[in-house]
Amino acid sequence: MTPTGKSATPGTTKPIARIYLVRHGETQENRDGVIQGQMDTMLNEMGQEQARKVGERFREVKIDRLFSSDLKRARRTAEEILAYHPEVLLEEQPALRERVGCFAEGSLMMATDPTVETHVDFGARVVGWWNQQILGHILSKSKNLPTTVVVTTHGGFITTLVRELIGSRKAECGDGVIVWKCFNSSVSVIEVGENRRGTVVSFGDVSHLNVADIALHSIH
Repeated sequence: MTPTGKSATPGTTKPIARIYLVRHGETQENRDGVIQGQMDTMLNEMGQEQARKVGERFREVKIDRLFSSDLKRARRTAEEILAYHPEVLLEEQPALRERVGCFAEGSLMMATDPTVETHVDFGARVVGWWNQQILGHILSKSKNLPTTVVVTTHGGFITTLVRELIGSRKAECGDGVIVWKCFNSSVSVIEVGENRRGTVVSFGDVSHLNVADIALHSIH
């Protein structure tokens, strides 16, 4: 498999949910290498174009639920997807925000500061969201299985969630999938089987973008 994150063979159990994890489009802070954390930054011109293209990617995808971080850069990306799905309600959730950087936010490097959200706390937050919203709410209460959920959030959230699920054996990587780089407007996909275990069938897919739309400096 190439770093574009093409879909791999899903797990052996029948999928009952398909979860699309979409990173927001580029911001000027991404371009400048600034730590954003929970700063409420906006998409820049390239980010707007990336968001438009990720919206087009979902034009023909049936969407049952759409969750978004309530920060502007993620919400604006979600709005481009909703342009093709006006019947879907946008559900903003603060739990989908990026890792808290506190005093490091707005700087070029993470500060050693006790107020920064620790990796352990951040991991617990993202897995807690998965357990409550996906395993608990969606799969327990949905009468329309299989179901499709789109989540617009942040690079740290997506990477941490996937690694935590794999590390705890709540998910596994599909054949050939590499948890590599999570570019702006990339799409990662987890399929959840009847056994409630996930299979990461794609990570960091940017096949909907042109090479010029992929900013190597916007990984973080």
